[in-house]
Amino acid sequence: MITSDADHIRVQRSEIDPGQPLPWTVYDSQQNLVLHQGSRVESREQLDTLVVDGLFRQRCPAPAQAAPPGRNTRDVADNGSHDRSLERATRLDEIKLVIGDPFQIQAQAEGSENRYYVRLIGYLKGKSVIVTCPEEDGRLCLVREGQAFVTRFFAGKNAYAFTANVLRSSTVPFPHLHLSYPPQVRALVVRAGERVETRIICAVVVPEGTGAATTAGVITNISVSGALIHSKTPLGRKGDLLSIKFRMEIRGIEFFAVIDTTIRTLSRDDSGDFLHGVQFAGLPNDVAIALTAFVYQKLAQ
Repeated sequence: MITSDADHIRVQRSEIDPGQPLPWTVYDSQQNLVLHQGSRVESREQLDTLVVDGLFRQRCPAPAQAAPPGRNTRDVADNGSHDRSLERATRLDEIKLVIGDPFQIQAQAEGSENRYYVRLIGYLKGKSVIVTCPEEDGRLCLVREGQAFVTRFFAGKNAYAFTANVLRSSTVPFPHLHLSYPPQVRALVVRAGERVETRIICAVVVPEGTGAATTAGVITNISVSGALIHSKTPLGRKGDLLSIKFRMEIRGIEFFAVIDTTIRTLSRDDSGDFLHGVQFAGLPNDVAIALTAFVYQKLAQ
């Protein structure tokens, strides 16, 4: 059992602001991980529950490390603060792109929220990036030459983004755009435990004596290591095992996941709903890969 000692100290309520990233990893009195550094306590009610049960952190945080070559020093300074993702710069020709890869483009004009999916036709280093024209409801969207776009895409395990202007819009021999070739591309590298906001309806299987009951819940944030589940009734107590079933869409493909979890935190929000912080256990490889892709997709959006 952890008590305040040379290595750990108790976390005071005043040290945690609901909705803000935690500056350190916290544990319960049994040395079980409760929340990763950078995670958020969702409400004051959840904070009250956590603090009453006892939270502990390491007395001396690990010293800051120098930024490795090619990484923006801002990323290291923000580690565990407001930006939980590491961003680095790379070149487009260093990324393993495949003809036909989907790109997402969004106009940089103020107030523009529409995002369109196009496909990569090809590129020539230093010249242009060629993509299909965006469509809406089966009709081509009007794109002006010189218009600026934010372009986002996935490759491997990373999410990428760059800004570009339309050099040429043509309908011959088919509708396509020439985008300006980016001098560099921003690569978003997700840390372990990175959570994204969601609203996914799930079925929760709760063990009951010799049987099991199924109830409904809503996953409001998720990572490759855990999730936050809202429900109208409590799903169990801290340490109880649950099984959750839900569907997520990844690049237009629907993936059905069944995951065993353990309740790590339990609280209530202002509306009276129960909030369950759950930790995933023993993810199958296909589920782990799908969750990783889903998190990157959400971050890119």
